[in-house]
Amino acid sequence: LTYITSSEKIDKNKEVNIKLLAGEEKEVVFLIGAEKDEIKCLEKSTYFLSSYEKEFKNTKKYWKEKTSKILAKTPLDSFNIMQNGRLVYQTLTSRMLGRTGFYQSSGGYGFRDQLQDAIGMKWVDSNILRTQILFHAKHQFLEGDVEHWWHEDSHLGIRTRYADDLLWFVYAVEEYIDFTGDFSLLDEIVEYIEADILKEDEIDRVNYYYSSEKKGSIFEHCLKAIKMASTLGKHNLPLMKHGDWNDGMNKIGEKGKGESVWLGFFLYDILNRFIELIDHQEEKAQKQIISKDIEVETNEKGDKRLQPTRIDECKNNDYENLKNEIKETIIKLKKSLNTISWDGRWFIRAFNDKGEKIGSINSEECKIDSISQSFSVLSKAGDNDKQYIAMSSLENNLIDEENNLVKLLTPALDKVNLGYISSYARGMRENGGQYTHAAIWAMIAEAMLNKPDMVMNIYKKINPIEHTKSKDSIMKYKVEPYAIEADIYSEDNLAGRGGWTWYTGSSSWLYEAQNKYILGLHIHHGKLRINPCVPKDWKEFEVTFKWKEATYTIKYKQIGDYKVIQNTNDTQQLIINKQGIIDLEDKGKYEIKIYF
Repeated sequence: LTYITSSEKIDKNKEVNIKLLAGEEKEVVFLIGAEKDEIKCLEKSTYFLSSYEKEFKNTKKYWKEKTSKILAKTPLDSFNIMQNGRLVYQTLTSRMLGRTGFYQSSGGYGFRDQLQDAIGMKWVDSNILRTQILFHAKHQFLEGDVEHWWHEDSHLGIRTRYADDLLWFVYAVEEYIDFTGDFSLLDEIVEYIEADILKEDEIDRVNYYYSSEKKGSIFEHCLKAIKMASTLGKHNLPLMKHGDWNDGMNKIGEKGKGESVWLGFFLYDILNRFIELIDHQEEKAQKQIISKDIEVETNEKGDKRLQPTRIDECKNNDYENLKNEIKETIIKLKKSLNTISWDGRWFIRAFNDKGEKIGSINSEECKIDSISQSFSVLSKAGDNDKQYIAMSSLENNLIDEENNLVKLLTPALDKVNLGYISSYARGMRENGGQYTHAAIWAMIAEAMLNKPDMVMNIYKKINPIEHTKSKDSIMKYKVEPYAIEADIYSEDNLAGRGGWTWYTGSSSWLYEAQNKYILGLHIHHGKLRINPCVPKDWKEFEVTFKWKEATYTIKYKQIGDYKVIQNTNDTQQLIINKQGIIDLEDKGKYEIKIYF
């Protein structure tokens, strides 16, 4: 056994020599871990050395349970492999537990990163998302902005001017409540960070940030984020500031005037969904009964009781004013997105500080960007005809059939400086390569427009197994066939090569896309509606879906008509209502047949 204290350096040359005779087998057990002192190290290592077989079985059992919440048997093997374990395992181990991978090692938390990971993992356990929301709330500043990244052990983090981070918090809250119907999250009280705001000439500040004594409910945390993010520029679009989801476009709005079209779609969606949360809080306030210290005699003996009164009605006016403000912003956003942001065949990406269009047909580089098109559909903010035209433009300009990928933008940046994205070689990562996050969003948009063949076309450009089916394709792709890639290069001799794998939020997003938009498991407030989007050659397939302690076997069959039949565990057949809504039970085994 070798112990390394915090003050010692690891001997990189230390090795274990194993001698094997001809035909001999030996089993070697390596243990690695951390404890506070050598005695505990000795206790733990002694236990595991003597019980490793049992513990290894327990470990495999643990991961099998975690990764088998939704199992699929479809005609596409590559789909089944990723669905039945790989995506969940990649997300939980690399993104949420280790927060590290071969291509990026830090151990830190990213504000938008782990929230998005947890959104996909709600299918495994909704408490994963709830816990992550409460955890991230502690990393919001009193003003409403958040730490872009931080290390929990040391409290080292960075305060930035990125425009989208804080909105992912609200989005995650909406996703959790939409999925579970658990509005109690809004009343959880969590502390803020209190620190000096960024100075006018400061882009960001790395510092040690600690919790304040000031606290607020999750609802209040959301309101602060929305208020800060809802500052609109001269085109009535959100200010892009130092960057939005694409960090590398940090030059577009660095002087504080640039506006993000993508962020406009994202904010529109969030504000629309937030009204439901306000309505809930308002209704709860109207019903809430509080006791005032007013004593009232009730009988001749002088017995007294406290007089209950309803909550002050002025708070109801605050809710109404809040809804009216949000609705006004929604109207402004929708108008600007569908007029000045529309470039004839697609939506532009942004306006820079000078008011010039980025992502326009007249742009020399970055004529079209994927995420403005996909989010016009995801947010439902784009006019109906514009959604179809924009996605058609995405298909014609960004889908690269020759190299089997979907570009984030095109043409790649070479002369135009939009930020550090322009320092990447052409066709690498965000600079015109496939950024798999965005490719998945494009696939979701196609599913929402009910275009199953295009969904599957894009899906096969994302799934690593589809990139490694032959020796030639393996030599071209060059990275693991079982872990989703963050990006794929698109130009010159690197075209078709995978970028970094494992540590990418694409794994969680693909799990979300497969469950909700391909298999069609739409869950709202604990009720299931099934609406698959699959190609015609998926004639029959099956999904086993676990909800709490209940197990649902869903059998799909394409017949050209939609009907849902549920067989309960006592074999009684029930026709579900016309919307196909199924009340999910907490226990039992059920079979659902879907004809579509």
